Amino acid sequence: MRTSIKNKMVLAISSLIIVLFSLVAALFISEKKTELSHDIYLNSLAFSKLTAPSVIESYDLYLAQNSFVYFNREMEELFEQNSDIAKMMVISYSGNVVYDSSVDIDRKFEGDRPLSDSSLYDQLRSEHISIKALNGDVYYLDERDGEHVFVDRSEKIIDPLEDGTRIDCMMIPADERFSVLYRLDYTNLDRRVNAMILRIIYLSVFGILWGFILALSLAKRITKPVKKLVVGAAGIAKGDFKTRVEIRSGDELEYLGSQFNKMAEDLEESMDAKIYKERVTHELKLAMDIQNQIIPNADEIPKIDGIDIAADLISAEEIGGDMYDFLATSKDRLLFYLGDVTGHGVPAGIVSSIASALFFGYSNDTDLQNIIVNVNRVLRAKTMTNMFMTLCLMEWNLIEQKFRYVSAGHEQLIHFKAKDGTVELTPAGGIALGMLPEVKAHLKTEEVGMEPGDFVVVYSDGIPEAWKNDSENYGIDRFLESVKKAGPSAKTAEELKKAILKDVYDFTAGHKQMDDITLIVVKKN
Repeated sequence: MRTSIKNKMVLAISSLIIVLFSLVAALFISEKKTELSHDIYLNSLAFSKLTAPSVIESYDLYLAQNSFVYFNREMEELFEQNSDIAKMMVISYSGNVVYDSSVDIDRKFEGDRPLSDSSLYDQLRSEHISIKALNGDVYYLDERDGEHVFVDRSEKIIDPLEDGTRIDCMMIPADERFSVLYRLDYTNLDRRVNAMILRIIYLSVFGILWGFILALSLAKRITKPVKKLVVGAAGIAKGDFKTRVEIRSGDELEYLGSQFNKMAEDLEESMDAKIYKERVTHELKLAMDIQNQIIPNADEIPKIDGIDIAADLISAEEIGGDMYDFLATSKDRLLFYLGDVTGHGVPAGIVSSIASALFFGYSNDTDLQNIIVNVNRVLRAKTMTNMFMTLCLMEWNLIEQKFRYVSAGHEQLIHFKAKDGTVELTPAGGIALGMLPEVKAHLKTEEVGMEPGDFVVVYSDGIPEAWKNDSENYGIDRFLESVKKAGPSAKTAEELKKAILKDVYDFTAGHKQMDDITLIVVKKN
């Protein structure tokens, strides 16, 4: 029985394509698995070295102070940065696990928790970074003559890790107390490899069909449009998303050409959108960093005799409209303020930054009302007419032992009286800055008669307007009750601040924060 040349060609091309695709796929998958495994090792090692000190810093700052929520939030942000890290443990050199990310999900573990995996004790006792492979081999990283080498437990140099070796965990000595254990997960790698295999199978099927088409169709009729597509694909691969092909064959190749052009247009639009998004994201981060530098940290609050101060700001978005600052104009006078710009986001952040600079510039004026009048005049002239800012400008005079304030349409202050444990709202007044050209007539300087142990709570409307659901908010009555309840036992301004914020968060129960929350607590010693 004769076999036609056409059938032989089809059979030969099909067989060749199958063999080639199988070999290439096997080699590609093997090399890709090795490459990706090595990348995971390098990235995880660099990530572990970089983040271990910050993990201990966060532990000291939050978890050691029983602030598990804040510590857990920091750890979640670390895990988001590297999806190949599955578990993290903070272990003391005595073998006590003080934090285990796979167990300590909702609260801090209390008591002793010995390290259950006895095979990790050798790594824990070593002063070197240690790496444990999935096959159980342990490698230690040492630096000799300026180069990193692999050593064994007895400090002898050994052969380095083979490319593609899968790692079980890495032990990073963080300080003189703790090591941080990072356990790796290759689920993402296996998923990507399986996806590659599936794509290669699809590609193989396509290749076989393409071989039949090559054998059964006229070569000249196919070669020209295919060449155009190849040239176009090469242009796309080089980053030229303006590449287009023109094919008029009246068949599938013409349709493929039109789809190619549509794909190129989509890629061009997608790339432009990606570039724009990256630029905007970068600019937002810069703006957020600038605003964070303007808002003082806890250790940047001036220390002045007679009062104890604590403050905090939790923005609803990357850039907020709330602000506060403390300006020690002399050793006997502290000027500080809390402001709330309408809305939030970039416009509110810009206005708050301008206002912060203005208050700094006018801070040497001893008349609180003059400061507000001058700031209002500039804001009215230089910002949009629909941007307003409520504000409370305060002053502590050490010599006179007096607390004064001027309100510009801001929330009433809460005064906790230690003598009888009562709370009251101080007089309101004023008008928001930026609304009128002149506000002098609306201003009034008030004085709070503070006795030792008294607190004054200054806040933005983000606290009373914090929502538990779509119909119920925190409210001023609940706020007053919270201060009244926590005031008698609070020994410092920081303790009362934390108690207030905890009560707010307990009330909202995870509901989305709709507005910036800013709080200043002042205690008279």
